[in-house]
Amino acid sequence: MIFAATTIFRIRDYTDKSIDFQVMFKMMCVGLSLVVPLVALVSRRMSLADPILGAWLLTLLSLVMSATQADNPVLSLMNSVPMLGCFLFCVWMTQRLGEDVVVNLLILLVGGIAVISLVVYFAYPELGRMHAWLGSEFGENNRIQGIAGTPNGLGSMTSMALILTILYFRRLKGRMRSLVLLAAIPIAACLVMSNSRMSMASLLVCLTIYIMRRGNRAANIGMVALVVAFVGALLLAAPDLILSSLARSGQASEITSGTGRSEIWTVVIEHIAARPVAGYGYAMSTTILPQDPRLFSVAAHCHNMYLEVFFSGGIITFALLLVALAATLYAGLRASCFEPMVVMLFYLLRGITEPAPFDNLPSFAGYTFYLAIAIIVLRSRQFRAKELQDQAMVARSLLDRCRGNLTAGAPA
Repeated sequence: MIFAATTIFRIRDYTDKSIDFQVMFKMMCVGLSLVVPLVALVSRRMSLADPILGAWLLTLLSLVMSATQADNPVLSLMNSVPMLGCFLFCVWMTQRLGEDVVVNLLILLVGGIAVISLVVYFAYPELGRMHAWLGSEFGENNRIQGIAGTPNGLGSMTSMALILTILYFRRLKGRMRSLVLLAAIPIAACLVMSNSRMSMASLLVCLTIYIMRRGNRAANIGMVALVVAFVGALLLAAPDLILSSLARSGQASEITSGTGRSEIWTVVIEHIAARPVAGYGYAMSTTILPQDPRLFSVAAHCHNMYLEVFFSGGIITFALLLVALAATLYAGLRASCFEPMVVMLFYLLRGITEPAPFDNLPSFAGYTFYLAIAIIVLRSRQFRAKELQDQAMVARSLLDRCRGNLTAGAPA
């Protein structure tokens, strides 16, 4: 189901929003991902009795209810209800299969997508390569998009697969470790060929945190601080030279404007200011923003996760999102959930320039984001159970000691 929800096997114009066989197949798989956890809930094989899960349910239900404010409520519901199903499916999968199995499946899934994408890139470039404006002409360039639909989408999932490989490598055993190492080769190749800079930057930040946590933390932090200071000094000394070398067009303004995203954000903020409380409805950025004369037809979302939620559900949904994030991160810190918190950090950083995981229908980003939340909830439950067990043992020990003292002090 995750494979079907995150891959594309046909070509059509970006502005074409009709329902074809690909969309119908995705909707069927997404609908199934909603049915499975609901059946598990009814049969009591799945539990949502947790305040963190409750906070996320409220957030997603608020996005579903935002359809009442949408100009096209059917389209909004067709995108928001599957997002709710994606969340419930991830909770069910984590509780049913366990953390390690879920992570292994995700890595191997991305490995398969990477292999197919590389084949498509060379054998069927119309599907496998990005098409964009090159000066005054529209055509294909060398960025791979494969069967992920976009280079940034492929870059996101391959970056995440590499992060999961590094975070969980020590927990892999036997043949699974060999398979994951083999899958890492096409995954890394697709990441480099996607030229997805924000995914690479988020990957670099997550790897830096991972390195800082290992070995001599003081030495690692000092080394990272020196590297950051050196890079900062270079940027201050020759900002145009550094930024233009990172830009695909060779112009520093491409980086400083976020590849034109700053213009989109300005327009989005103006729209939000016009309807700040209830928003415009989930997924309505796909129809509203392309019609703004200051933008263009492919500006089909807010290019920012936080603005996307604010645009969709207004300040109410945005506040619920912040509460859910705060509760999840607090629980993760308290239970030392390092690996899933790094996964969340990846999407929170990447969310500065991309709407994922709130990018209309559930994507790979949505599944991994919600799986990280479900893993934090699972570990938090285990942490609380152990905490209660330890407290019970301490209380029993004190009680036994008191009884011993009373027995020793009693008259013969």
